[in-house]
Amino acid sequence: MLKNKKGIIFGIANDHSIAWGIAKKLAEHGAELGITYQNENFLKRIKPLAKQINSKLLIECDFSQNDSIKNCFKKIKSEYSNIDFVIHAAAYSDKNELNGQYLNTSKENFLKTLNISCYSFTEICRYASEIINDE
Repeated sequence: MLKNKKGIIFGIANDHSIAWGIAKKLAEHGAELGITYQNENFLKRIKPLAKQINSKLLIECDFSQNDSIKNCFKKIKSEYSNIDFVIHAAAYSDKNELNGQYLNTSKENFLKTLNISCYSFTEICRYASEIINDE
């Protein structure tokens, strides 16, 4: 079912990530994956994982940076022209604010968490809709 299908996966942080488990299964079933990473620090961890599943497309995509998702999809389109699926398994919140009670979350952290963890999915859908196969 996934043989010769192409997709992009957002959210691999390390080999314990849910996104990594998904990526391994997709690759085992024949999918070709492009993998995104947040920055150079993450690339050091992601590159060996990408090699394990024969992913040749690594693209920087930092949800906190303007135009990062747009630029990511330009690269995806230039490499694949179209894709069959997108996996969004990214989330973020300031570690310092994950301690204690939720009601002590700052507005700044809440908005940043919402933007990175949720709104990024909306923006990804917008750009993916231009290149995703209908079937």
